[in-house]
Amino acid sequence: MSELHPITIFIADDHKLYVDALVIALHQQTYIPVQVLETVSNGEELLKKLNHKIPDLVLLDLNMPVLNGLETIPILKSEYPKLKILVVTMYSDPKFVKECIQIHGILGYMLKTSGFDELLEGIYQVDRGQFYTSRDLQLFPKDAFDEDEANLFDETFLAKYNLTRRELEILGLIAQAKSNAEIADGLFISPQTVGAHWKNIMRKLNISSTAGLVRFAIENQLG
Repeated sequence: MSELHPITIFIADDHKLYVDALVIALHQQTYIPVQVLETVSNGEELLKKLNHKIPDLVLLDLNMPVLNGLETIPILKSEYPKLKILVVTMYSDPKFVKECIQIHGILGYMLKTSGFDELLEGIYQVDRGQFYTSRDLQLFPKDAFDEDEANLFDETFLAKYNLTRRELEILGLIAQAKSNAEIADGLFISPQTVGAHWKNIMRKLNISSTAGLVRFAIENQLG
């Protein structure tokens, strides 16, 4: 993948060894051009640095001293609405994921257990304004519904939004940030068929973007 200009990045994380290694790795890789402008150890430092320069994207940890990531996000969204944020954290609890995505509208949420190649893909997608989450991220507790409740929920949901079961299935995969190709492979259908379903879902739900579909799916606990 190539860009005319490097993606400029701030890293906000209080683990110095991790940050130092990440900076080296980002500058040495050739997948996408990246320039790390600043590294900070808490949200307060991040806000001060942003007074002087604005990057394209911030890699933001949630667990930091002084001002943590969750406290920093609403300030960033208010003062720098165009700034793209990719959360990179150890917290896999669905409540943190939903707070970042559903409440604050963050486009990217990655676990530190993800591979470096996945982080690069996350940076690339979020910089383009696309939604991205770690591939192995469980958005909802597995016991959120028992089977009978789930079936009842499905029927009510389908009737309310005039969706087919296949469209509901695809919505759940969209909530997991699956691409058209991944959905097609998983359901043994063509990418063109997935694209057609995707358009129908957007039309029926009156949603115009993939990020909007993801938020809708999360709000309705599809996944």
